[in-house]
Formats: sequence, C-alpha cells, structure tokens
Amino acid sequence: MMQPLPSPRYYTDLPNNDHNDDEFDVSTQNAGSNNSRTALMNDDHEEKSWAMDPEGRRHLHDASTCQCQPTQPRKKRRWVCKTIMFIRALLDTVMLVVILVLVAERRWPEYSILPGNQNVEGAKGEIGSDITGFAPHFSQQITAFKPDPLFVPDNSSEFFTEDVRKKWLGIVPRGLGYVTINETSHGREPLDNLPHPLKEYPPSTFTTSVTHQIHCLHTIAGVVAAYESNRLEMLPEEGAWHLNHCFDYLRQSIMCCGDVALEGQHTTFPEDFTGSDGWDAKHVCRDYGEVLEYLEANRADDQVWI
Repeated sequence: MMQPLPSPRYYTDLPNNDHNDDEFDVSTQNAGSNNSRTALMNDDHEEKSWAMDPEGRRHLHDASTCQCQPTQPRKKRRWVCKTIMFIRALLDTVMLVVILVLVAERRWPEYSILPGNQNVEGAKGEIGSDITGFAPHFSQQITAFKPDPLFVPDNSSEFFTEDVRKKWLGIVPRGLGYVTINETSHGREPLDNLPHPLKEYPPSTFTTSVTHQIHCLHTIAGVVAAYESNRLEMLPEEGAWHLNHCFDYLRQSIMCCGDVALEGQHTTFPEDFTGSDGWDAKHVCRDYGEVLEYLEANRADDQVWI
C-alpha cells in the first residue's frame, strides 16, 4: 500500500517559530554578500548587478552581455531637436525685425532705410518733394475735395474783385514760396543736387513747386475770366507764351503726383451729364497748413503776390 505524499508547505503555512526562514535569510545574505564582493573584486572589471528572472528569482546580471539599445541615436535626436529649435528662434527673430522695419518705414518714411528712399532727415526721396532734402517731413492726412466757387466765381467779372484776390492770397505764403537755401542749412549734411539759383534775388534763392503751380493756375483762371467778361485789359502782359508754359507745367505736375484716388458719380453736374466731379473722393495729402508755415518761416522776402 502506497504512502500518501506529504502536502507541500508554503511560506504562509509555516509557524511563527520556524527557523528555516532565518536560515534562508542568512544564507541569502551571505550569498548576496559573497556575490557582491565577487563582482567588485572581479579582475575583468565587468559590470555585474542583481536582476530578476521571469520566475522571480534573483541572479547576477552581466552588463557586458546585455543587448541594450545604443545611446547614440538618442543623442542624435536630441541634437536634431536643438538645431530645429535654434533655427526656428532665428527665423522668428528675423521676421520680427522685418516687421518692425516695415512699420517704422511706414510711420516715419523720412528715416527709411529701404531701397528707393534716402536715410536722411527731411523729405528727401518722398513723392511730391525734391531730391535735396531741404524741407522737413510734413504730416499726412486724408482729405476730401470740396467745391469752393469763391476761387472761380460763376460770374467771370467777379474774379478780379478784392474778395477773390484775398481768397487766392490765403493759400500762398508771403514771399510766394521763394526761399533762401544754404548748402549746410538746417544743421544737416551739405545739400546736393541744388538747381541754379534765381538771378534776380539774393544768393542761393529758389522758388518752390507748389506755389509755382498755384501761380500758374491763378494765371489761367485770370485769362479765362478776362475773355469771358470781355475785360481784355486784365490779360497778363507776358502774352500767350506764359499761358502755354503754365498749361505744360501743370500737366507734368499732375502726372508727377499720380494721384489715383477713386472717384464716383458726380453730385454737382447737371443731371443729364455723366461722369464724376471728384467731390466724393478721399485723397492722401500733406498737411498743407504745415507746408505754408514752413515756407513762410523760411521766405526770402515779404512780398505779397500771386
């Protein structure tokens, strides 16, 4: 008759006074201590450490036989990431600088460093200015043209009245824009590209285009009024050549400015007339008050004429 096999004893079934556990701990500690010393004193200096196998048993792990992933790809990825971040930061900085330059060029065009403009104080290089830079930069404003029949009355004979004359004199400075310019005036670099000075005036005296244009326009209006009102005695003494000069001068002045403000349906023309009278358009203009103030402050003489 076969004897039954003894039941296996588990750790939880052992009594509290079982000394096998102590012996196991002691033997384990001794074995661990001996193995640790063996690993440290190994003549090969191979790296060894404790590891757990899939069944929960501890054993020495030889790092020299470990098939670990190399660290080089990780370092390479880290270097690539840092390089990308640096390039992105550099591009962001460049874009910020470009935006700031564009904003500054639009806000202060007189100090522009972009091609096509001159980096000098004054209005040198601006449309509607000159190439010497003698004048400062004037403010800009949005202006809507409005009809003012007092400059050219419907009754042509009224053009030669004192009221109309004062109206025209009110839009030009004393001295009619004639200024004396020194090559080192205004404390800036010497001016270049100056035209030949006027002979009939003090040295280095010049006139300015805006007042010349108004003078020509006033001359044309006077000739038309003289013929319409049959007051031929009011015709300018210079004759036709002066009138022809003014027509051609104003033509080129208009083309130089190149104002492309959009204009819509007329509001003052006869109903059966098609087209635009331009009174609804808005234009980007200089502050003409600043222009008058500057020209009068730098006038060559005190004559009041047009």
